[in-house]
Amino acid sequence: MIPRNGCDPEINVVSIGAKILEKIVKEDASLDEIMTGCSSELKVSVDHIILSLDWLFSIKAIDFNGEKVIINEVT
Repeated sequence: MIPRNGCDPEINVVSIGAKILEKIVKEDASLDEIMTGCSSELKVSVDHIILSLDWLFSIKAIDFNGEKVIINEVT
């Protein structure tokens, strides 16, 4: 559930995180491609992208192997 009161859904880490995950799945995007592509596509600052990536990493949804962002599979 995305909180609606008091926060703009366009800059919410949950919304941005979902778009980042979509980009990784569809394009097998690198970290650099995520940073530049998502920032321009979503019209948000790089800070919002970094915060969303940090949130995804914190909840163990993604990992980084030094080159690529990897989606952790849930079994």
